[in-house]
Amino acid sequence: MPELSSKPQTGDYVLPFRLEGHNINGRVVQLNDLATQVITRHDYPEAVNRLLGEALVLVSMLGTMLKFDGRFILQLHGKGAISTLMVDYAPHKDGVGEMRGFAQFDEAAVHQALKEESSLIGLLGAGSHMAFTVDQGADMERYQGIVPLAGETLAEAALEYFQRSEQIGTAVRLAAAPLLLPGGKVEWCAGGIVVQQTAATGGIDLPPEGDPDYEDEEWNRLQILLETTQDTELLDADIDPQTLAFRLFQEEGVRVFDRRPLRFACPCSRARVQNMLQGLPDDDQKEMQAQETIEINCDFCNEQYVFRPEEAFVAAPQD
Repeated sequence: MPELSSKPQTGDYVLPFRLEGHNINGRVVQLNDLATQVITRHDYPEAVNRLLGEALVLVSMLGTMLKFDGRFILQLHGKGAISTLMVDYAPHKDGVGEMRGFAQFDEAAVHQALKEESSLIGLLGAGSHMAFTVDQGADMERYQGIVPLAGETLAEAALEYFQRSEQIGTAVRLAAAPLLLPGGKVEWCAGGIVVQQTAATGGIDLPPEGDPDYEDEEWNRLQILLETTQDTELLDADIDPQTLAFRLFQEEGVRVFDRRPLRFACPCSRARVQNMLQGLPDDDQKEMQAQETIEINCDFCNEQYVFRPEEAFVAAPQD
């Protein structure tokens, strides 16, 4: 994976497109400021940052596919150097999708695994799994799909999920890399592209003669086209996502739709943390009240909230 050396143009969005005549939908993702804001709030090893950046891309692809308002959550649960990686997406009323993410890991174990040339997915260890959750709110039942982690990359693990749970033909490429700027400053960018057969038709229109091998041949050809995409193309902000889609699938006929903007956002606040503290069991509250200060850190945005015991357990103002 190459490191980039020039600052990208600002752009955080998903570009939906459709391959006309094939009933195949796609998305190109470009994350610059958003990836930087999520990743640089933490002091993670580069390998963990790459996996987190790719997860941001995957969740932006899938979250913007929802036909209703709801929170879309990706969780990777590991038994190795990385124990947890989580990214979520939620639409805002202004039409912008809001995202955040974090990871939990043993840093020494991460470095040891990398010495042993572990893949990014390998950092989670054997017996790990991936969970996709759709949360439509307190009044609606949650949907969750869970599959074992498989493959060497997050893209391969996601394909395993689609094959097992959705049974929809999918091809996906994900990439994330640090940006080396003058003065030693580091920022991040991430990008990806996905094409997916529609569930209703299987994705490929059969020709008039009804060749039984046509569907598989056409889908395999489109997968191969997508796999020719280079990481540098996905990460280069000078390559417009629309240009990339046309470059890959110009012979199929590409129809693009309105871009779906994205931004970093974390809904945590002092009032919400205070309400959480007041919801703890009585024994936990008594133990905290004996402390000089109570410090709570948000895993997602790394914001720290400090309370005196006498203020932590009084009624919090409405957020």
